[in-house]
This record gives sequence, C-alpha cells and structure tokens, in this order.
Amino acid sequence: MAKVRDKSRIPNILRVIARINQREARVGIFEDAPRLVQVAAANEFGVDQPVTPELHKLLRLLAREYGAPTDTLPKVGGRFRIPERSFLRATADESEDTLREAATESITRMMRGELDAYETLVETAKPIQQAVIERVARGDGFEPNDPFTVALKGHARPLIGRTGVLETTQGIRLRVVRRA
Repeated sequence: MAKVRDKSRIPNILRVIARINQREARVGIFEDAPRLVQVAAANEFGVDQPVTPELHKLLRLLAREYGAPTDTLPKVGGRFRIPERSFLRATADESEDTLREAATESITRMMRGELDAYETLVETAKPIQQAVIERVARGDGFEPNDPFTVALKGHARPLIGRTGVLETTQGIRLRVVRRA
C-alpha cells in the first residue's frame, strides 16, 4: 500500500504573514531625492506665499537664465502661487479597486509559496506605482503651467520637468519598509 505524505504549508504561511505584518509598502518620492520631494510637495499640495525680496530676486534670476518673460512675475508683496495638482493622493483615492485586486492576487501567490513577504508587498504596490506614473505622464485634469514655468521647462506639460523623472520609476518609487 502506498503511503501518502502530506506536507503542511501552514507554518510557512504563518511566518510569511508575520513578516508582512512587520512591513509596509510605500509608493511616492523619497527623502533621498530632496529636490524632487520639494517639487512634488509644491505640486501635490500647492503653494500660496507672499513674494519676499529674496524670492523676487530668485525668480528674476531664473527668468534671465532661461530667457523667460518677467512681465508676469509677481511683485514684492504680491503672491507666488503654484496650484494644487494632486497626483499621489488623488491616484491613491481612485485606485482602491486596483489595490484590492493586486493584494488578492499577491496574497494568493504567497499562500501557494510563490512569493515571500517582500515580494508580496512589492507586487501589491506595483499597480499603484504604475497608476501614479501614468497619471503624471498623461497630465489629465491638472491646471496648466504658467507661461513663466513653460519658458523655464521648455514645454507646457504640468508635473513634467526638464529631465522627465517624475513620470518614471526613478521618480515615483516603491519601497518596502519596516513599520514604525
């Protein structure tokens, strides 16, 4: 009579779940790219601040360097404004179903032993990362750039700089980190 061997995967699954619970996946722009963080935050939340003599001088220097018009620059005492162009929060809000589907698929693969904790979190977050990148690349629904900004960048696409980093995985990155 043949013997049946049954190897339980439950202990391994429980270990992987414990590791997943100690970590989280994050999608965004991270502190190791401080200039990109600054640009992203200004666009994600918007800016509305008084124009100081220092800011006015900086804007004029930029205009001169890039051949941008100075006639539309705000005067000292005026307001410097960057409109809110939420690309991270808005995409996250709109991607709940995508996240749910990715999590279901990743967890199923983890239960089969195909993915470890790190891979499960990465595979769950990748569709959100891609959705943010696509939103930035499309530029849909964002307030247009000011003529001064267009002159500085050389094009009119909001959120896309001169080097085109924000609409790539070099700009919108994915990290798996330990929970605090």
